[in-house]
Amino acid sequence: MLIKDRQPPAEGVIKLLKDLLSRNLGSEKTFLIERELKNLNPAENGGLNAAHLFNFYCADSPQWAVIHDLRIESNGVATQIDHMLINRFFEIFLLDSKNYCYNLKIAADGEFFVFDGRRYHAIDSPIEENHKRIQVVKDLLAEHKILPRRMGIAIRPNIQSYVLVFPGANVLRPPGSIYDTRSVVRADFITQTLLKPLKGVKGTVKKIQHLSGRYKTEVLEKAARRIVALNRPCPVDYQQMFDLQEVDLTPFAGTLHQDVAVGCDYAI
Repeated sequence: MLIKDRQPPAEGVIKLLKDLLSRNLGSEKTFLIERELKNLNPAENGGLNAAHLFNFYCADSPQWAVIHDLRIESNGVATQIDHMLINRFFEIFLLDSKNYCYNLKIAADGEFFVFDGRRYHAIDSPIEENHKRIQVVKDLLAEHKILPRRMGIAIRPNIQSYVLVFPGANVLRPPGSIYDTRSVVRADFITQTLLKPLKGVKGTVKKIQHLSGRYKTEVLEKAARRIVALNRPCPVDYQQMFDLQEVDLTPFAGTLHQDVAVGCDYAI
C-alpha cells in the first residue's frame, strides 16, 4: 500500500538550484547544490529513484505500507526519513537514499566521504543519523500509541535502518571488525532480499495466514496513516543550507521556503 508518495519539487526550486550551479561558488558549495539537485530531481540522474523501486514492489501489495518523505518530531527532536516500509509483522525499515548515486568511502573511525568524480567530500555519518532516527520513531510510536496491542500490551517494534547507494556505486569500507558498515547496502539488496521474495508470495498468502504475529492489512494501514498524520514538513531555506549569505536570491524569494519534507536533516 502506498500511504504517502514522494512529493515532487516545485519547478521554481529546480530552477533556483540550476541557477546556483551556474555561479562560481566554490567546490564545496557547488557539490552540495549539485547533490541536492540530484536528490530532488531524479531526471538529472538518469531517472534513478529509490522511491520508484519501492513503489514497484510494494505500492499494490497488502503486505506492506510505504511512506516517502516523512519528517516527524518527538520529545523535541525532529528527523527526516526518506522511505519507511512497514510490513504486517510490524517490522519497520527506515531507508536513507539521498544522493545514493555517489561512490562512498568509509574510514575506520566511521567518517564518511562522498566522491563527486573529482575529489572526496566529508559528510555527516548516515549510519549515526539512522541511529537517531530509530530512537525518534520509537518515541513517536510510544507517545501516540500507534502500534497495535496484543493481550492489552503494545507490541514492540522491530526497527531496522539502511543507507542505500546506487547498485553501480562503489563503497570502500574498513574491516567489519573495526567498524560495522553492514547497514550500508546497494538499493538492489533491499529489492532482492526483502521485497522481491514477498512479491512472489502474493499469490500464496493463504499458506502463511497462520503465522503468529502477522496482523491484518487494515491494522497495518491504520497505523501507517496515523504515522503520516504526524508528518511535520519544515521550510527549506536554501540560503542557510548552502551558506549563501553573499548571494542575492531575491528573484527566487518565492521558492526559498517551501513546506516540503525534503532538504531537512539529510545525510547523503
